[in-house]
Amino acid sequence: MKKKNAYALLLVLSLIVGLHSFSFGKEAAKGDEQSRLIEGQDLILHRRYDEALKLFKAVKKDFPDSPSGSFGEMAVYEVRMLENEDLSLEKEFSRASEEGRRRAGIVLQKYQPTPWELFISGALFGLDGFLKARKGGWWDAYVAGNKSRQLFKHAKQLDPSFIDADFGLGMYVYWRSVFTKDLWFLKMFPDRRAEGIAIVKEVAERGRFTKEMAGINLGMMYMEEKDYSNASMIFKSFVERYPENIVLRRFLGKVYVAMRKYDDAIAQFSEMGKIDPRIIKYKYFLGATMVISGDDKISAEGERELRDFIAAEKSKYWRASAHYWLGRMYERKNDKKKALIEYNAAHALSPKIEDALKRARGLGGGM
Repeated sequence: MKKKNAYALLLVLSLIVGLHSFSFGKEAAKGDEQSRLIEGQDLILHRRYDEALKLFKAVKKDFPDSPSGSFGEMAVYEVRMLENEDLSLEKEFSRASEEGRRRAGIVLQKYQPTPWELFISGALFGLDGFLKARKGGWWDAYVAGNKSRQLFKHAKQLDPSFIDADFGLGMYVYWRSVFTKDLWFLKMFPDRRAEGIAIVKEVAERGRFTKEMAGINLGMMYMEEKDYSNASMIFKSFVERYPENIVLRRFLGKVYVAMRKYDDAIAQFSEMGKIDPRIIKYKYFLGATMVISGDDKISAEGERELRDFIAAEKSKYWRASAHYWLGRMYERKNDKKKALIEYNAAHALSPKIEDALKRARGLGGGM
């Protein structure tokens, strides 16, 4: 999974769970509205998406001046797209976002919006911004993300004792540093990863309601920092609590690959296929892991998984990635002819996979 997709998922999960945060603050949210959003959170984490959409639709009807129902709908669509690593529900997401931003605009016109209203509005702008980031619209994503950060900050100013409100700020500080370091037009931002980690770690230790999601975000931060031992412990605990959650299993499987615990990774990716075989990305991760392991006993099975994936997948980039790993397998077996075929197929489908062309040229071929 690309880092921007991973962050988008964490934003979705974190902001949904963050709804707990205002239950006992100085200015409590409308109890019924909040309790129903928390119920929706649980439905999303357990992949009961149709039920969640029905619930959020009712929230929109019952609370017409709040963006909360629209935010919930956006969260469902985004998590489903992240499961598939695509943008197949972008139209549905955009409709919910447009309606939510219109409702948030009403909130922001108030003379004294409440902490809850600021929080849910900030959550909506943040989620909208990260879909823009997934599409490569970095400047629009930055503008939306910065607006989200300002709203979280304002909410914290209205209730300074509430440490959980720092969670979104810590996420923003850390991941902005990660993503902007490779963007030349945003090089003016300093590297504040250590600060972001410290903020989120404090929330994970002292927070009242966002402790769990702070823990998940720490797992992603540890993964980014290559601290795979801590990352694996965090993701394993969440998979145990939400065994149906495909994306959390994918995180855990990818950490195991980085740790060279290939059998454990294969077990996670295999389970993804059992949970929902329609989400065929599991075949890619399963096949690629078998190839990466270097174990010739399972390479044939890995090849079958990757071939099945290529036949079923629509995305040229993902098909190219599968061809690349097949090329790596044949190169390891010293079958240069077949390796060249796979590398050239990968490059033809997606020039973004530059290593395919480099390896093809290294073998005396390539385009």
